[in-house]
Amino acid sequence: MSYSNYEKAMELAPQCKFYTTAGGKNEEEIKKAEELLGVKFSAQLTDFYKKYGYLSFFGTEIFGIEPFDTSGELEGNSVAYALNDRFEYGLPNEWIPIFNCGDGSMVYLDYSTLNGDNEPRVILGAYNGLEYTVVDTLSEDFGDFMLELVTESLG
Repeated sequence: MSYSNYEKAMELAPQCKFYTTAGGKNEEEIKKAEELLGVKFSAQLTDFYKKYGYLSFFGTEIFGIEPFDTSGELEGNSVAYALNDRFEYGLPNEWIPIFNCGDGSMVYLDYSTLNGDNEPRVILGAYNGLEYTVVDTLSEDFGDFMLELVTESLG
């Protein structure tokens, strides 16, 4: 549970197979994404978007933000995914999708539950046909989640 776990994860990530980032996002893009989502991003997520924008490595894709994209493409874009799923399925406004598990469940940052550092918990959520439910709490924050993903990938 700390910013140091986030920093460690991002230092190790380039060692993962097929490591790719999209490059950082500027202040305007970050602020527009926050405005569209109605959420003030945490320190870890803001740093992630500023420095990396998006992250992919062997079998893992951490979504970026493309707040000005009007293509309708959801995959890889937290803003488009969240707005679509809020409209179509009633996704809670506090849940920001960051990873598609490919099995009908998604990983979300849950801004309704913040830790002492004002970082959202990371949850596994799914839509059951009526509503979104929390399947599991995966990590206390984004940094812990990222460190676990990167460590697993490196074996």
